[in-house]
Amino acid sequence: MAEREFLPGVIFDIDGVLMNSNPAHLESWQILGKEDGFEFTPRLFQETFGQRSDAILAGHWGRPLSEKEALAMAERKEAIYREMIEKEFPAMPGAVDFVRDLSRRGIPLSVGSSGPAVNVDFVVERLGIRPHLRGVVSGTDVTRAKPAPDIFLACARKMGLPPDRCAAIDDSASGVAAARAAGMKIIGFFSVGHEAEEYDGVDLLVRSFNELSVDRILSLF
Repeated sequence: MAEREFLPGVIFDIDGVLMNSNPAHLESWQILGKEDGFEFTPRLFQETFGQRSDAILAGHWGRPLSEKEALAMAERKEAIYREMIEKEFPAMPGAVDFVRDLSRRGIPLSVGSSGPAVNVDFVVERLGIRPHLRGVVSGTDVTRAKPAPDIFLACARKMGLPPDRCAAIDDSASGVAAARAAGMKIIGFFSVGHEAEEYDGVDLLVRSFNELSVDRILSLF
């Protein structure tokens, strides 16, 4: 085992990876848009997916928003979203079992999401995976969310590993860009609503946790 005396760290995105939350996110954006007279289209959702909500509002809304107004509307959007997933929690099939499998093998794990801390903590607790994680990093914890590498770099620090000894599992173009900028291995998780070109250049592309294994991740290194 001379070539593999280390165990690489694995970072999980939440939306579209640990949970099939994309439909609830789109619907909550559309509800917020209707309240403000703005049509939030599926195309805009796809283009901005994985970015922090206040950044989406500041850069893509139908009218100029002050920083205070954007933050308040972002909180409203996320409150709508949490109400939806509380009623029917959309855990991704196989996600929790895969986290447990990696943990049993001693592989360092963390969660890195652009979502606000309240959302991230809610999901981690609901999935019951916190005991398996060395770190949880949200968009609230960094100045720059994805596609900047800050979230993934913070996860690497929490796991005590250099970035090039980590693999990030993400489904969005912004997440892929963040992992690339961090210098990590990239596992693209092809989720509903995304296009194949969003995963150009990833080290491994899968469509479900059935296609992932500990050995497939180790083989990337």
